Amino acid sequence: MNRLSFIWGIALVSLTLSALGCGGGSSNGDNSTLSETTTEEAPVTEPEEVAPTDTAEAPAEAAAESERPRFVAPIRGIAEVAYLTPDTEVIDGEVVTRIRIQNRATGAIAGLKVDEFWYDASGNPLGGDSQRVRQPLLVGEITEIELRIPRSSRMNRNSFQFSHANGEIEATQVDELPDPVEEEAEEAESES
Repeated sequence: MNRLSFIWGIALVSLTLSALGCGGGSSNGDNSTLSETTTEEAPVTEPEEVAPTDTAEAPAEAAAESERPRFVAPIRGIAEVAYLTPDTEVIDGEVVTRIRIQNRATGAIAGLKVDEFWYDASGNPLGGDSQRVRQPLLVGEITEIELRIPRSSRMNRNSFQFSHANGEIEATQVDELPDPVEEEAEEAESES
């Protein structure tokens, strides 16, 4: 008898859960069905008339909106970058160093990281900062990294170390960086 009561209890609970899961109950407290609530809340709009000039632009806009970002395979091993002379200045008791870096490798650089180390006149380390570029740095793309460290009167010189997620960086200091490749392509498209 006890086993039969247990089976009837399980059956009752499963039927109740099935009825609620299939829309048998109302969550908002009234007795309206799901189809009634959706038709009441849905605003009725009239279709807009499309001008003949808009039809030519619509497929191009739809293609641009539906285009998803593409995966870019990052470079592995040694990657080459070029950087300008770092601009170091003291702002509100902090030493702020800005470095402009350009990817000169054959592929995207994932997780580009710049470490700055400061030393005193005797060569003793004083600390530094580290920053990472979160998005992959595409071929020819230029980024600017800002490193901050509290100012100390013992600071004498600094050095930088570059690395990335899949290997080492071969960094070259240059006098000037060329214009990014992406901007030149956008300008050519806008002129056409």
